[in-house]
Parts: sequence; structure tokens; C-alpha cells
Amino acid sequence: MAILKCKICGGDMEISADKTFGTCEYCGSTMTLPKIDDDVHAAAFNRGNHFRRTGEFDKALQVYEKIVEEDPNDAEAHWCCALCRFGIEWVEDPGTMEYLPTCHRVSFDPFKEDVDCKAAIELSDGITKRQYQKDAARISEVQKGILAASQNEKPFDVFICYKESDENGKRTVDSTLAQDIYYQLTDEGLRVFFARITLEDKTGSEYEPYIFAALNSAKVMVVVGTKPEHFNAVWVKNEWARFLSIVKRDRKKVILPCYRDMDPYDLPEQLSILQSYDMSKIGFMQDLIRGIKKITKADEPNATVKETVVVSGNTNIAPLLKRAFIFLEDGNWTEADEYCEKVLDQDPENAEAYVGKLMAELHVRRQEHLSTCEEPFDDSNNYQKAIRFGDDSIIKLLVGAVDYINDRNKNTRLSNIFANAVKVLNSARTEKEFKNAANAFQSIPGYKKANELAKICIEKAEICRKDEIYTAAISRMNWSNTISSYEEAIKEFNTISGWKDADEKVNICKRKIEEIKAKEEAIRLERERQAEQWRTEAEKRSKRNKKTAAIVIPVIAVIIIIAILIPTVIIPTVKYNHAVGLYNATKYDEAITAFKELNGYKDSEAQITKCETAINDAKYNAAVALIEKGDIINAYESLIALNGYKDSTQKANDIFSQYNMAKLKAAAVGDIVYFGSYEQDNNKSNGKEDIEWLVLAKEGNKALVISKYALDCQQYNTSYTSVTWETCSLRKWLNGTFLSAAFNSEEQNSIISSTVTADKNPSYSTSPGNNTTDKVFLLSITEVNKYFSSDEARKCAPTDYAIAQGAWTIDSYKTGGRATCWWWLRSPGFYSDRAARVYSSGYIYDYGYRVNYCNDAVRPAMWIDLGK
Repeated sequence: MAILKCKICGGDMEISADKTFGTCEYCGSTMTLPKIDDDVHAAAFNRGNHFRRTGEFDKALQVYEKIVEEDPNDAEAHWCCALCRFGIEWVEDPGTMEYLPTCHRVSFDPFKEDVDCKAAIELSDGITKRQYQKDAARISEVQKGILAASQNEKPFDVFICYKESDENGKRTVDSTLAQDIYYQLTDEGLRVFFARITLEDKTGSEYEPYIFAALNSAKVMVVVGTKPEHFNAVWVKNEWARFLSIVKRDRKKVILPCYRDMDPYDLPEQLSILQSYDMSKIGFMQDLIRGIKKITKADEPNATVKETVVVSGNTNIAPLLKRAFIFLEDGNWTEADEYCEKVLDQDPENAEAYVGKLMAELHVRRQEHLSTCEEPFDDSNNYQKAIRFGDDSIIKLLVGAVDYINDRNKNTRLSNIFANAVKVLNSARTEKEFKNAANAFQSIPGYKKANELAKICIEKAEICRKDEIYTAAISRMNWSNTISSYEEAIKEFNTISGWKDADEKVNICKRKIEEIKAKEEAIRLERERQAEQWRTEAEKRSKRNKKTAAIVIPVIAVIIIIAILIPTVIIPTVKYNHAVGLYNATKYDEAITAFKELNGYKDSEAQITKCETAINDAKYNAAVALIEKGDIINAYESLIALNGYKDSTQKANDIFSQYNMAKLKAAAVGDIVYFGSYEQDNNKSNGKEDIEWLVLAKEGNKALVISKYALDCQQYNTSYTSVTWETCSLRKWLNGTFLSAAFNSEEQNSIISSTVTADKNPSYSTSPGNNTTDKVFLLSITEVNKYFSSDEARKCAPTDYAIAQGAWTIDSYKTGGRATCWWWLRSPGFYSDRAARVYSSGYIYDYGYRVNYCNDAVRPAMWIDLGK
């Protein structure tokens, strides 16, 4: 058996040599697999898969091509070559939890026509071939979508390529230099693609259509860098390498490398042979602008002289409009609106002025950003005037923006309904809950898998309904052995005829009814027989009794009196006196037993109460004595055992914090202790519940603990951006909101403000930031490996409250009978906008997930001062 890294999530997959198809237990994705005949072969695929998952597609392609050279019939190697050529990465959909392909190297050439894609399909058969065909179809659809979206973009003159963030997640010098170039070129009237600004209103999953359109339309690419490694950074190289491929097909396009604070000979080999610019030289910007203009103007036809038409009584309004739109870019909404009014004073039907007023009203800086507004704006008077007086281009701009907003909001609404329905489905246990999920899915017919999931919900609701009836009927059968209970059970079983063994249970009930009727008839007949026999015997006895009554009756009377006195007076009196003697000897438990045997004779019940009071008094006094001796643990547990006797509950509450600390001092690593309280059962009416903590380590007079359960569900960071533990919002929440909610002032004083080290991710070089000083923190990858010995030990279930806050659970993984969840670690992932996490299975996902993900749970950790 060989270990192969999942090509989608990177999890370990143990596969046999003949296995070419399987499912990853970590991400649940079904995929094709290579035929692994030795560890060297497996290592080659793992290396290629690692490069491809981290976006280094060229390095990955070299690895796969070498495998193909060694074995031209390796279908999986051919397939992976095709994936690299198109930059395919699988990204998890937060709504369906399904991994979907995304494309980072779109080409006009269809994916299905790629030579390696074809080779993979031709060299495979059966289920493996069908999987290749299925994946190829999905990737082709993604490709078509990107190409369709890119066709709607206006062409660019210049594409600026640069590295945005350094290893610490901070903005690079390259980015600021590139932005200066962007503004200079924009002022020259050039349309420039600069990711920081051009893509500022897009999410990461939407970048590719715009990047692809810009790469293919731009005549010039400016590559900016201040370090050799920045030019070779994965996504920087991805862009200029793709543009180089385009240059080979269109020699009119040009790449212009721009460097500073480095030797030009340190440029990548492909760029070092090109004309480059030293950004530190005087006049650099003028030279660059002149060079770019020369290239971008080369294809433009000679300008023709246009006749200027002067409208009588109307001055030139172009400068006013230009000023208005400059004010809009600066966010000066009042000035922008005033200048648009000045234009309308001269031209009341100027559509561009109404567009400007609309943008000022909506606080939009650029026309292309109108589609980013939260709500449609077609009810605005400025919108209606612009549509009324505008030409086709303005109408297309505004109507298109409103249509886009409506479509986006509709999709968001559908997505939210779908996600909530999936959540309800995952937690559903009853017929009503499954029906609620079905109704939610049915409200969005045709969206994703809503129809299919609605059908599943209805089927599960029906199963629950029948199970509930079946269980109720079984209860009726077992509740009482009466005809009516069996008849009711039959009625219920008949409503679910055919379900489980319901029909057999009906027959059993019928047999039971017949048995009861037969028994009752037999009893009736036997009673009639006995009654007749007793009547006959009574007549005979009556005759005999008359003869002997005069002699026997006096004797019997004496015997009866003696017989009554012995059990009712003499014996109970002896037993009562014995019980009183036990009480006087302080043998209270024996006395209680003796008084109970008297069954209420004299004041035995009062004597029992008296004994119990004496016992409780003794226990109470012993507990108080333990407090005075400082034996807090036994004192607290003794008081709790008194169940509220006298003021035992109040005394227990008074020493509760001392008890918790004493238990913590006495606890060994691996024990569970209580400290603080937090809402956990999601029933706020009954107050907060005590928090259970797992002891991870003890050092001198301090102990490291982590919550046994995931206590809440929070984003690692509220925005999707590059962060570290030092700067993330979760750190602030833990040491602010959570700390105040979970611990009183005395408990907070016992929590140590400790140094939280900026541990690096063992697998990647992403910067972890700086050390911090915190009371509450998350474990790092290094620490979770140190303190938890296995995946099983790392599995964690969330509280009901955490689930209500959004924590996702997976029923296939459980701990202590509860479904487990994902929980955050403080270590960064592969990128600085990702954070490491622990899967429901306990597997450490060091590649990380996006920091603004909403469904990961939180397990706080902290060092507690145990005192002397």
C-alpha cells in the first residue's frame, strides 16, 4: 500500500497498486488515481500534486511530463498535465461543501481538445474513463463561463503585473510603485489593468474572467518588482508567463520589465532578454509613458479632423463634466453633484450629468462600479432622467447594472436559502424538521440540487413519520396487556402497512386479543362453577354450625383476641423499642431500617425523619469542619450531596471557585476540570453552563487547558484579507467579548497573560506575524501536534449553542456520541488569507481555509495560575 496525497485537498490516501479510482476521506471528493507500483512513483505524483495545489503550475507540469516520458501510457499523468496547462484548482463551495474546479489559466482552446486530456480518456476505461469525461465536462463549463464573462469586458491598453503582499501579509513596495505607474498612465488617457483597484470589488473566485480578458486585450504588460523572488512569485510568474505565450502569437504585444534596488541580470531568464526600465533613474516615468504610448498608438488610424458644432447659447460643458467625475473619483459627492447641476443649468437634457448625479447619490466613484451597489436603483429620479435622455451606451450601462444587481441579489438570496436548508437538513431528526428543510428547498426549485434534496427531505420525513407511528404502536403493545391497547396498536400499525414488520405486529396483536378473550371466558366459567360449589357447601356448613355454635364460640373469641394482640401490639411494641434503642445509640441508618419495618406503627414515620435529620446534621457539620481544615474538594462534594439541606447549597456556591481551583491543582494531564461558565445548551432562560476544560499540560504552578467542546462559532477574521494571529478579529473577540462573558473578575485574575508564540506553519513558509501577549488564544499546528497524539484525540464536538451560531457538524465523525466539527488553529495556511484548521475527522488541514469562513468552531485555550 502506498500513501498518495489527495490532488484536491492534500489529505493522505492509502491506495493499492491496482486502484485507479477512489474517494478521499477528508474532502469526500471522488477522483481518478494513478497506478502506483513503487514509492518513487508515488513521490513523483505527490510532488506534482503539491505544486499544482499551491498554484505553481509550471513546476507541476514539468513533474508530470517527466512521468509521461517514463510511461507514455500513464493516463493520470496525462490528465494532470492538462490540469496544469489550464491552471485547474478545486475550491470548496461553502453552501454544498462540494469541491468545484476553478480555472487560473483560461485559454481559447477547449479543455476537452487538449492533447493530454484526450490521451487520459483514451488510455483509460470503465469507471475511471467516465470520471475523466465527467470532470472534463465540468471544467469545460467553467471555461465557457469565464470566456463568456471576459467577453463583456472593455479592452485594456496596459496590464500591470506585480506582487501585492509580502510573506508577512503586508503590502509590498512593488505595489505602491505599480500604483504610481497606474495613476500616471491613467492620466494619459490609457485604460490600465491594476489588480488592487480594478479588482477591488471582486471576490477571489471572480478574478479569472477579468484577468483573462485583460491579458488578451492589453497591448503592453508592465512587470514591476524590487526583488528577484518577487518576479518569480507564483501568481506574478503565472501572469507574465501567460502573457509571454500571447506575445508569441501576436508580436505587436510587448512586455516591459521595470525593476528597482536590484541587478537587471537577476531578472528571470525569460524577462532578462527584454528591454527593461530601472525605476530608480531620473526620467524613468517619462520614458516608460513614451514607450507605452508608442506601442498603444501604433495600431490606431490617423486622426481625422472633426467639425466642431457650436450650439448657440450653450457654452462648453465638457470641463464641468470632467470636474464632476474627478470629484466622484475622490469621493467628494457634494461637489460632484453641484458640478452636474451646473451642466444641467446649461443643458437640462444632458444624460451624463444625470449619471453623475446618480453616482453621487449612490456614493459610487466609477461608472463600472454601479453594479456593486447593494440594491437596484431604477426607482431613482436621476436614473430615470438618464435613461430618458441617454443614448444606447448609457441605457446599456444603467440597465445592465440594475439587471446585474437584481441577478446577484437573487442568487445571493437563493444561495442563503439553500445554505440554511442544507444546515436544517444536516441537523434534522424529526418529521417536522425534515419537512421544514423540504419546504425551504422547494421554495428555490431548480437551484443547484434543491429539487433532489427536497425529494430526499420528503423521503426522510416520511421515514420519520412511519417510525414515530411504529414506535407509538409498539409502546401500546407493551404498555398494558388489554384488548383496548392492542386494538389501538392495530389501528396505528394499519396506517403504515408494509413498513418494517407492521403487518406481522397486527397479527400478533390479534392473537393477543383472542388469548385475552379466551382467558376471560375461562375465568368467567370457573367463577360460576366455584359459586355453585360454595353455595352447596354453605348449606351443609350451616346445618353443622347450628349444633356446635354454643360450645365453640366462647373458645374462639378468646383465641381471636390473643391472636390479634400478638402481631398488632406485642410484637410491634418490642420492635419499636428496639428501633428507639438504635437511634439512642446513634446508629441512625439501622434505626431508619427498623422504623420502616413497623409500617407506620405509632410515630415511626416521625422517628424516620428524626433519624434522617440527625444524619444530615452530622454530614453538614462534617462538611463545615472540612472547610475549616481547608479540604475544599471533599467539603464541596459533601455539601452538594446534601441536596439543599439547611444552607448547604449556599455554602457550596461560596467555595465553588476554590473547589474548581483545587480540582485543577489536583488534576493530571488528560483530566477534565470546570472553570468559568458560558452559554452551551442554547437555552438562555436557564443561565450559562459551567465550562469543561481538558488539561493539556502542567508546569510548576500553572496549567494549560483547552475547552472540551467547541464553545462558539466565529470567523478567524471578519474580512477576507491577509492577516496573522496578531491582527485577526478572532484574537480580539477571545480576549474581549469571550473573556468577559465566560469569567468573573476573580477567574480572570487567575488566567495568565502569557506569551503566544508566532509558530510557523511546518509545511509552508507563510509568515505567522509576531509574538503576542494574550489571556485566551488558539493552539498552533505545532502545539496541537504536541498535545494531541492522534486524529481521534483531536476530534471535537460543538455545543448546541455553537451549532446555533453556525458551526457545521459531520454525522460520519463522532466523539462521545456527538457529531464533530471543524475548529480553528492560530497558524496561517498556505496563503496569509487562510488559517489552519482541524477537520471533523481530527485531521490537521495545514493548507488552511479562507479566514472569513463562517462555519468553523472555536476551542479557546489558556494558561491558568494555580497559586501556591
